[in-house]
Parts: sequence; C-alpha cells; structure tokens
Amino acid sequence: MKAFFGAVAVVCGLIAGPAIADLKLCNDSSVRQSVAVGYKSGDQWVSEGWWNTDPGKCTTVISGDLKYRFYYYRLLAKGRKFEDEGYGFCTQTAAFTIEGDKNCSDRGYSYGGFRQIDAGGARDFSFSFSDAVSVMKPAEAEPPAPKVEAAAPADGPGTWGEPYSSSTALFQDCVSETEAPFCTFHADGTKFFVYDDGRTPGWVLKSMRTYLPGTPIEVRGDLEAIHDRTADVVLRHVLPRSFNSWDSTLTKLQGTWYSVDDPNSQFNIIGSELENIYDGGFGAREYLSMRDRCEHFDSGNILVRMDEESGDVMCYTIEELGSYEMLLMYLPRANFHEYRKLD
Repeated sequence: MKAFFGAVAVVCGLIAGPAIADLKLCNDSSVRQSVAVGYKSGDQWVSEGWWNTDPGKCTTVISGDLKYRFYYYRLLAKGRKFEDEGYGFCTQTAAFTIEGDKNCSDRGYSYGGFRQIDAGGARDFSFSFSDAVSVMKPAEAEPPAPKVEAAAPADGPGTWGEPYSSSTALFQDCVSETEAPFCTFHADGTKFFVYDDGRTPGWVLKSMRTYLPGTPIEVRGDLEAIHDRTADVVLRHVLPRSFNSWDSTLTKLQGTWYSVDDPNSQFNIIGSELENIYDGGFGAREYLSMRDRCEHFDSGNILVRMDEESGDVMCYTIEELGSYEMLLMYLPRANFHEYRKLD
C-alpha cells in the first residue's frame, strides 16, 4: 500500500445540535476537486461520482447511518495527480452510479484506483483530504489514460503483495452466486478471501470448490490486503494436508448443539465458523480456532470464539467432547457450559 504524502485530518461529531448521520468528504486542498466514492451496499459493491467540491467545503456523499467501517474515494483535479492505494472501482467521466466493481471495461466503464477511508465503525463521519494528490510536472499535466484491470498473474512470489503461506489452514466455503465469486479459508485466527478475478489460477479455485468445510489445506500465495478480522489473498498453490489434533477436534464439533440449561440457546458449527441461534432466530457469527494462549490465559489447547463483527474474544477449555455431548469451561469465571448435539 502506498504511503500517504502528508497528514489526513479526520473530524467526527464536532457539530452542535442534532447529529445527521452521513459520510462527508471535505476539501482541504487549494483547488477544486471532483470526488467519487466506493462502498458496500448489502452484498454489492457500488461506486458513485462525481461531486465537485471547492476548497474549504464539504460534500455529503453517503446519507444515513454508516453501516461499515471502510469506504473508498477517488479525486480528480486539473494539474493534480491522484495517488491511489490500489483499491479499484468502475468509473466514467460523466456522473455515475455503478453496481459491481468487476469487468469494468466489458461493461463500458473505466477502472479507477481509490484510497481507503477508515470510519472506525462510526455512524457519522467526516473525512478531510488534502495530501492524496500531488502537483504534476508540466510534462505530466495531460489527463492520465484509463487504468486497465489486472492481467493474468505472474508466477513469482510477491507479485500481488507480501508472500504468504500456511501449513495449518482450514477450508471454509466457496460462493459463486455473486458478481465476484470467491472461496474462503481460515488460518492464524483470520478469515481469508480468494477472489475469482483472474489472478488466482483457475485450477486452484476448481480444487477448492471440491473441498468440504473444515478440510485441512496448505496454501501459498501473496497477501494483498489485511482488514480487521479478514484478509484478501491471491493464491498460487493449494493442497489437502494431513489432520492435526485441532483438525480432528473441529471435525467432532461440526453440527448443531443446544444448551442443556436452555434448549432454546443453540449454535451451528460449519467448518471454522459458529452461528448462534436463539429460539429459531440467527444471531452473531463467530470464528473458531485452537490456540496455546487466549487473552491472559496460557494453558494450551484453548478454544477461541471470536465475534465476526466486533472482534470480541471468548476463551474456553474443552473438558469433554463426545459424539453427542460437550462440556466447555469459560476461563474468566471457570464456569461450565454443557451442550448436546441435535440428531
């Protein structure tokens, strides 16, 4: 990711009176800027532009409570060069609202580079840009040619980011009913996304689509981006591996369990993910891993449950685990939770 060319000022919640939740972009530069944004809307990526913003002015680009932590923006200004961070969305010269961030050229759009905004999970956020652009030299003053989408991957490590490998990964699933199909796996307490965008070889994705959730795998590739509890990776290699002790434990955990104390309290484990259910309604999803240390506990073989959205961690030891019964001990209070598996 490219380094910033100066400080970026972020101002939140400084306006007196009733707050109107939205995302504002403020122009702290000395020239008029045209602004485009990219953001997640449900299961779809969306890009919109352009808002012409004068120096010292702010523009509301997304109205209503913000639902996600990360947003993205692109700037255009005469005689200025925008320094993107490698995040790409579809754009065009005229005003636009475009759903989807793939196959831009095939749909008649250009492919533009964006920078990331970290709103920190706030519902209302203002972001000031000033140093994401640099003054062009006279020879560079002509508008740049549209950015082309990535070509087929090179074989060497480091092509798409820092080289990454894991010999303890666990396959999770593949999703194809989206504009940007992807497969996922868990490793090192993180959920990894592998997108079918032409960079990961087809045979790798084809192999992953044959695996069952929880299949032990080893992977090699390039780490493209790291988020809070997830990461994006471009793979060059995937192969099933032998089971270790955690893999065998995870196999026994698969299925739907209910609390002996409160049968309405249940959870379903598929692969390395646990989905809470209460009285038939689905709740928070958690990522499962087995670690030697959790929080300030250092006793080995600790079952870690991490909330997908908040990142909150709960630590347990597995006291008993059979085909249809399980006893967990919650470490901070050393109290026990008894579960039974549904047939």
